[in-house]
Amino acid sequence: MTGTIVGPLGSPHQVHVDARGRVAPLDHRWSLDWWVGADDRWHIPAHEPAVRQSLVDAAPVARTALRVPHGDAVQHVYGVGGPGAPVIVEVTNESPAPFVVALVISGAHRVEVDGATVAVDGHPTLWLTRPPSRWAASTDDTTQAQIRAGDAQGGPFAPQRDRDGRLEVALLHPVAHRTRLRTALRLGGDAPPDLERLPDPDAAARGWQAQLTRGLQVDVPDDRLADALRRARAQALLAGLRRPVDPLVVAALEDWGFDAEARAAWSRLGWKARRVAANRAATPPRWADVTAATQRGGAPLLLAARALLAHETDAATITLLADVPPHWKGHGIEVHDAPTRHGLLSYAVRWHGARPALLWEAPPGVRLRAPGLDPTWSSEATR
Repeated sequence: MTGTIVGPLGSPHQVHVDARGRVAPLDHRWSLDWWVGADDRWHIPAHEPAVRQSLVDAAPVARTALRVPHGDAVQHVYGVGGPGAPVIVEVTNESPAPFVVALVISGAHRVEVDGATVAVDGHPTLWLTRPPSRWAASTDDTTQAQIRAGDAQGGPFAPQRDRDGRLEVALLHPVAHRTRLRTALRLGGDAPPDLERLPDPDAAARGWQAQLTRGLQVDVPDDRLADALRRARAQALLAGLRRPVDPLVVAALEDWGFDAEARAAWSRLGWKARRVAANRAATPPRWADVTAATQRGGAPLLLAARALLAHETDAATITLLADVPPHWKGHGIEVHDAPTRHGLLSYAVRWHGARPALLWEAPPGVRLRAPGLDPTWSSEATR
């Protein structure tokens, strides 16, 4: 599954954002897409070649840019904590001309619109900044054709129903140059949010960065790995809220020092899953194992990277840097507040030419090894 999971921290109500910006709630069968009508034609992100997606500062804030004449239509999807814990879907016009955004609900059984509130399958779910100016609906995938032909309807929205869940509804909104259309998607409550007072995407990303200053912190000379670890830590915090919870996610939360989240997720595991979560590899990984885990991301990457940086070989031995890739040599490495059975461990590697210097603060009662730096070295000193 490509794309990313987005949601408010602390809420199990999350969405999947695919590589084209389609938003699919994880616990519902319907989805929310976006189409853009510019002065040349309608641009459908699912079919356009000029679509680029990224995360804002590696946080679960998905940014999808769609090329339109002389600029971009930019969609952001991100979660907001607080009352109702909404997911925000925001489209900004970064072109010099106005365009029309169609918010497209697909796969629903019933859609009703009351002013700027949209109920999907009987539940108030979407809150818009203003009522739609026009609309179109079908159960046979002809909604696009209606809009392209200029047949979208004005006036009050007529409730739409389809017992087979094939309903597709497009709600059209004009968006002027350098303005935005903001929508709040709430899956866990029905109180209308104040759309204008909710944080913007950059503020949401800053909130995530503040969360990620907790727990184990690492500084490695590998930008790709560092970026992947930031993404994986945020995704683990979200995954720990879902039901059922993956035991590997619980293990990753433990290994990276998210103690409260790990305890909460652990309480939802069965006995078999708890055995999986408590298990760790008997030997530390090689760099190739971490590289392979980077392709998977998520909990497998967090577990592999943590074991490479600090692996509890047995009850009294911690192995640091079992394997140091060639491109790390000569560059500083820092690990702060790695949780172990005995307490927190921190260390740093500095280089004097080709010779590494290791500085550490370790809990008492453990022996440290660093075979990737020197296979013969060990110490039981606390610093």
